[in-house]
Amino acid sequence: MTVSDPTLDIHAFLMTRWDGEPVNAAPEEHDDLRWFRPSDLADLKMAHPESLSSILSAVQVATD
Repeated sequence: MTVSDPTLDIHAFLMTRWDGEPVNAAPEEHDDLRWFRPSDLADLKMAHPESLSSILSAVQVATD
């Protein structure tokens, strides 16, 4: 993923199996932590909107 801000560090995880609900263990670092279906991702409001297309592409490749 190419983003113009060199200070930006984004992590996205593709989970294929999980039990329970995620917990935001670092609220000083994260506004929210929750599950999304791939179809819900396009509606996310990202801090760096240009990163969303790369995340969507990665999810598409991983779920094909």
